[in-house]
Amino acid sequence: MGSWAFDRLIRAVEPLCAYHDVFVQTGASPVVPPCPHARWVPLDEMRRRLSDADIVITHAGSTVRLVQRLGGVPIVVARRRSLAETGSDRQEQFLHAEERIGRVQAVWDVDQLAAAVASHAVVAADMLESRPLPPAVSDEDLIATVDRVTRRLLG
Repeated sequence: MGSWAFDRLIRAVEPLCAYHDVFVQTGASPVVPPCPHARWVPLDEMRRRLSDADIVITHAGSTVRLVQRLGGVPIVVARRRSLAETGSDRQEQFLHAEERIGRVQAVWDVDQLAAAVASHAVVAADMLESRPLPPAVSDEDLIATVDRVTRRLLG
C-alpha cells in the first residue's frame, strides 16, 4: 500500500466483506473495513495470501506483477493523483498499459468493483488463455525488486 492512503479502494471493498471471504491490507489508511485486515503484511505472508486467493484486488503497483507471476489476473484500481492518493500519474499510466495488453481486469470506477468481482472468473479465464505471462522470477530477485520500488516510493 505504501505511504499514501487508498481510502477509496478500501471503502469500495467494504460491501464485498458481507458476501466473500475478504482480507484487506489497509496500509496508511485510517479506514477500518468490516473484515479481517492488517495495516502491513510481510512479504512471505503476502505471497502466501496472493497464492491462496481466488481473487486479488490491488492498486496499480508491484502487487500486480506478484499476482501475474503466480499465474493470476488481478483486479486493479489505480491510485489517482487528482484525488491525492499518490504523487504522480504513474499508476494510471501503468494500468492503461496493462489493460491494453490484457493482463489485468481494470476497474476505473470503484462503483463497478462488485461487478468486476462477479465477472472475474470468466474474465480471468479468457485472459489466461490469450495473454503472455511475465517470466518467472527468483525469490531473491523479487525481494530485491520490491525493496528497490519501496525505497523509491518512500524516498
